[in-house]
Amino acid sequence: MYRENIALKSGKFIFTETIIDVGLFPIWWYTAGVKKAFFRMINTVAQGNQELGLSVWLKNIFKPMYGQYDWQGRLISFIMRFAQVFFRSIILLFWIIFSLVIFLFWLLLPIFIVFQIVLNLGFVSSFITKFLE
Repeated sequence: MYRENIALKSGKFIFTETIIDVGLFPIWWYTAGVKKAFFRMINTVAQGNQELGLSVWLKNIFKPMYGQYDWQGRLISFIMRFAQVFFRSIILLFWIIFSLVIFLFWLLLPIFIVFQIVLNLGFVSSFITKFLE
C-alpha cells in the first residue's frame, strides 16, 4: 500500500485548492458576486430611502401640520413639506448615484488590477515598441 506523508498530502491539497480558487475567482466575481453586490446596492438605496423618510413626507404632503386646518396653516404646511420632499429627493438622488458608482467600481476593479499588472510587467510596452519598429 502506497502511503504519502501528511505534509505532502496537505501541500498538494492546498496547492490544488489555491489554483482552483484563483481560476474560479473571475467566474464567481462576475456571476454570484455581481448578484450579491447588486442586491447589496439595492438594499443600501432602500435603507437611504427609509432613513430619509421620503415616502412618509410624500404621503403627508397635503395634510396640515399641528392640526391647523385654516388656509394659512395648510399653505405653510404644504410649502414646508414640499421643501422637505425636494431636498430629501436631491439627497436620495446623490445617494443612488454614489451607490451606483461604487457598484461600477466594484465591477471594474479586477479588470483594472489585471491591466495594471500587465502594464507594469512590461508586456504592453515591449509589444508597442516591437510593433512600432
